[in-house]
Amino acid sequence: MKKSDMICLGTVKLGIPDYGFSSTDKTEGFEPLNFLKQVEESGIYRFDTSPRYGESEKILGQYITQSKVTPFISSKIDNLKPNDSNTPKIMLESVKASLTKLNLSRLDICYLHQNDLEIISDLYVHEGLLLLKQQGLIQHAGASLYSHQECEYALGSGIFDFIQVPINVFDISFYNAFIKDNKTSVRFVARSLLLQGILANRTGIREGIVQADQVLKYLEKLDELAKQYNISTLEMALAFVFSLDKIDHYIVGTTNIKHLKDITKCLSHKLPDELIRDLTNLAVVSKDWANPRNWKQTPSYGKT
Repeated sequence: MKKSDMICLGTVKLGIPDYGFSSTDKTEGFEPLNFLKQVEESGIYRFDTSPRYGESEKILGQYITQSKVTPFISSKIDNLKPNDSNTPKIMLESVKASLTKLNLSRLDICYLHQNDLEIISDLYVHEGLLLLKQQGLIQHAGASLYSHQECEYALGSGIFDFIQVPINVFDISFYNAFIKDNKTSVRFVARSLLLQGILANRTGIREGIVQADQVLKYLEKLDELAKQYNISTLEMALAFVFSLDKIDHYIVGTTNIKHLKDITKCLSHKLPDELIRDLTNLAVVSKDWANPRNWKQTPSYGKT
């Protein structure tokens, strides 16, 4: 497998340009289809999308009709209610609508975009995922999660093939608890590598995050470490996450091709053992403020 095969482009910013803290990464005269063509030319063919991401699925569909390669596409199902006998039908209609927009006949992964235990454990939801597989509309079922309790259930349920969790230089508790010693067939996908861009763009942290003081203090520690080893904080953070094994692929979100190429280069960057040890000691403890769902909610932050 090529290094670039492990990168999956998260496309929320194609449909919601102001999402997160890195909304300044677009270039003047940004054209989505041209950007996606450049992504393909850089060797990246995995894409993660959702009906929740504005026009993202439609834009990806336009790109797919022009693509020279067969992309790997994951999308999601949203707005499900627990204990609803109509759920399988709703799920079927949702995926068919996504496939129409994407100009595809099947999703490689279909995630549940709701992490609530009452949804991921719902028998009607399980029935819907099985039905989607039986009809050949999805290849794999996935869950996009935020808590250890959710992850523990999903991993042991036998329902999910992929589990998507946050893993970053702020918090590797999911990695230590579920991935490092994973002996199941379930594959893990890492998201929130840059915690919605706050490593790259710290403007607005005080306005967008209730626990801003804790976040900024932690960022100062990272900056000090990076300076000691003559490396950028961003490169250090990415190389650290990429050093963790047993992760199937990594979701990164950007609409700037240079940024994407810089991220990909970090796959090959080897950090000194001493630096990895120091970063591990910082990130090993779970932190409430490292979960975007605990941040102050604004129109763009913490909603994927």
